[in-house]
Order: sequence, then C-alpha cells, then structure tokens
Amino acid sequence: MKPEWFKPHLESIPDELKQLSQWVVHRDKKPYNPATGQLASTTDPKTWGSFEQSVEVARRFDGIGFVFTKDDPYVGIDLDKVIEDDVIEDWAEEIVNDLNSYTELSPSGRGVHIIVRSDLTVGAKKGRVEAYSHSRYFTMTGNRWNLEYEINEA
Repeated sequence: MKPEWFKPHLESIPDELKQLSQWVVHRDKKPYNPATGQLASTTDPKTWGSFEQSVEVARRFDGIGFVFTKDDPYVGIDLDKVIEDDVIEDWAEEIVNDLNSYTELSPSGRGVHIIVRSDLTVGAKKGRVEAYSHSRYFTMTGNRWNLEYEINEA
C-alpha cells in the first residue's frame, strides 16, 4: 500500500533523462505510446515519445516510464518490496548508499528504482533485485528516496 503522502514529483527526475525521447506512459505495468495511446515496445523507438508528451497524457494512465536502450549509458536497478512503514531494509539501504546515484520510490511506495551510468550490459533478476541496461522500462515517479539528484557512475 502506498503511503498517504505519496504523489509523483516529476520535476525531480534528472534533466538528462527528460531530454531523451525514451518515454512512455503505463497502465497495469504495460507501456503505452504517449502519442497514440497504443501499446509500446521497449525495443521500438517509434513507440516512445518525449518526457513532455508523456507528462501531458499521464492523467489518462497510471504514470510515466523511461525506456533503457543499448544506445544510452543508463542501467536501472529495481529493489522490490524493501520499504515497510517508511523504513528501508538494511541490505537495500547498503545498495542505495554504495551506488550513491539517483534513487526514487517505485509507484507502490514499497520499492526503489536506482539509475546509474554504466557501460555494463545487463538484464537480470535475482530475488527482489532486478537490473537492466536495455529493452526494458522503469515506471518513474520522481519521488526521490535519497538526496542524490544526479545520475552517477557505477
């Protein structure tokens, strides 16, 4: 269950991501093209749009999302179900602190998404940890977990 205070803060999303045309909107965890409202593909750039397009139509969906590609330097790390009563589990906090990069709450309010800059090619899930560098998207809330606004090297 989301905390009562949970609201998206899209202005907190790093500008370097906002400048890319790798944005979708989502409903029921499925990505949609912000221009057409049709299902989007995480491997077809023609089905993505700008940050502005996505924000403009997000009211008709559950939110916005960022698509990771082989052509960008970003890796997304998803830590699922690690927050309870606004307290993060120790092992997850250690990962967040070690990476020291932009980290935000997932839409559920119980997980975190960390975005780092890395040349690693990764697509893996192990337990409650997922990491992807391409062909996936992350829902984005801008609801920062830590004080780090920048996307740093991992």
